[in-house]
Amino acid sequence: MKYLSKNIFSDFEFHDAYFKFESFENNILNISVEYLNIHKNTEQNHYPTDMEIELTQITFTDFKVKCFEPGRAWKQDANGKLYTDEPQVIFEGQTAEEKLLNELRVGVTVFEFGTLENGTPYFEGNGNEPWFQVQFSFDSVTLEWDEYRKPAWYEEKPFKK
Repeated sequence: MKYLSKNIFSDFEFHDAYFKFESFENNILNISVEYLNIHKNTEQNHYPTDMEIELTQITFTDFKVKCFEPGRAWKQDANGKLYTDEPQVIFEGQTAEEKLLNELRVGVTVFEFGTLENGTPYFEGNGNEPWFQVQFSFDSVTLEWDEYRKPAWYEEKPFKK
């Protein structure tokens, strides 16, 4: 591939990226990603704006799922305060891994991708589940791509009336 980034997530905007399962063998997870944006002023982006990448291949080595939390239904009380009366469910181990892989096989739209205060990487998104959060670990990650599609959606100028 023409472009390569190793172990640097901060160069990218994952909001609205679409993750799709490619393979998972010997704790090496491969996913393809559409709608991933790379920031301007990074080593791989010489354009004057953040750019949307055509198609990205992400490879995680020694990938392990720590936990998978599906969303709960929230309600609003008479005062407008949100609450849920559903129990919080958090899957761990093999069950958490299976749940994430099932979501990736369907395809996942990412809402947020980052690192928790304790240093654990995570992302939130939806696939089969209307919302979920997964926390994971890995030894290294590479992002590879060949071309750019267009300026990132948030770089596009608004329509004038």
